[in-house]
Amino acid sequence: MAEHICTEAQAASPTPGPRGWHVVYTKPRQERLAEQNLVRQRYETWLPTIGKWTRRAAGWACEAQPMFPRYLFLRTTDAQQSLAPVRSTLGAVGLVRFGERAPLLADEIVGALRRLAAQTREPEHPLRPGARVRVVAGPFAGLQALVTASAARRVEIFLSLLGRDTRVSVHPEQLEPLPA
Repeated sequence: MAEHICTEAQAASPTPGPRGWHVVYTKPRQERLAEQNLVRQRYETWLPTIGKWTRRAAGWACEAQPMFPRYLFLRTTDAQQSLAPVRSTLGAVGLVRFGERAPLLADEIVGALRRLAAQTREPEHPLRPGARVRVVAGPFAGLQALVTASAARRVEIFLSLLGRDTRVSVHPEQLEPLPA
């Protein structure tokens, strides 16, 4: 939650400094940490995320993952704010640079990315009916199957065993989705 502080002299200035977004390169899986620390330093930040299904001990969960792993967007809250502290911010490596220059992304580009992120739907559950899966544990390990029904604790699959199609109910942890 970055606040914009503006003095009367700055508000009256007819030509504010260049506005745009810088790209911050972060340490692996530390995008949120870098974002929190940059906000504490009064920078405006944006970390675009998308939903991704991951397997957890308690079952499958859709979690928000960075849209661009190891990157987030930043802009200063006023024209006088220095970018020097970014490189020593916890979680951040520094600004993306081309030589000595840290280019600015236009507000229109970040706006288009924000619209795209807002339109992105939650991905389909990997064990939805009709999905192809591989059994990775239990007596049917190594076989491929087709999901016919899915619930939180049991998944019904269609297996071909001994030349016959058979419906079997298994725990979701015993299955691995196959690429479409």
